[in-house]
Amino acid sequence: MIPTIRNALKMATSELNIVTNNIANAGSTGFKRSDGNFLHSYAEDIPIPGMNVGFGVVHEVPRRSDNKQGALKVTNNSLDLAVSGVGMFITASPDDGGISYTRDGGFLIDREGVLRTTDKRLVLSELGEPIVIPPQRVDENGETSLLDTIQINNRGSIRLAYGDGSIVDVGNIGLARFGNIAGLRPSGSAQFVVTEKSGPAIVGVPMADGYGQVIQGHLESSNAVIADELVRLMRAQQAYAGSSRLLQSAVEMSKRLTS
Repeated sequence: MIPTIRNALKMATSELNIVTNNIANAGSTGFKRSDGNFLHSYAEDIPIPGMNVGFGVVHEVPRRSDNKQGALKVTNNSLDLAVSGVGMFITASPDDGGISYTRDGGFLIDREGVLRTTDKRLVLSELGEPIVIPPQRVDENGETSLLDTIQINNRGSIRLAYGDGSIVDVGNIGLARFGNIAGLRPSGSAQFVVTEKSGPAIVGVPMADGYGQVIQGHLESSNAVIADELVRLMRAQQAYAGSSRLLQSAVEMSKRLTS
């Protein structure tokens, strides 16, 4: 009995960790809440014909089973982008080129004009290339003009306007989708990497082949609802408290039987 109760305590602790992580990230841009997945565990060799002997539950890795769209909030920042619909932004590590994916479209440009995430990862186009937004332009006469405005339409096309009136197109924001988006593994900073469960990334451009649209001047909020998460937290706390009392009772019974 005691091992089964200890297993219940472990599962309740896992559920508490998942829910508290959802609550802690309720204000994070592009965050998708996770759920615990618990499975019943039975004996392999059934001692009594026709009866399954239970050993409690086992806990799989938390899954992002809830990938619904988060609310879009207006920022009016030309480098803040949100995906409305299917698709994730594609980013790469400047150190090793490792690819990851995110719904957090809070971008910035460095001194060289390279579009980056807030943690300095490169933002990639649909061709897998870094996106460069030159902060200034030198014309054929050698005159320099500063960047005036950045326009990114719903199809992810980036158009730059400079002080001399010139217009320059620099490419498209790339998006990726997956056969099983819930199978992606979180790698920190709202980034996710592919796994065998997620399948490979299918890369395209916004508003083509089923991809969502890019909305400039907006960011996607977390889809974790505090009220719902607090209800789950109370349930997990009650399960933990109940299992603790059962364990205490089981230990006292064992002591009486062995004393």
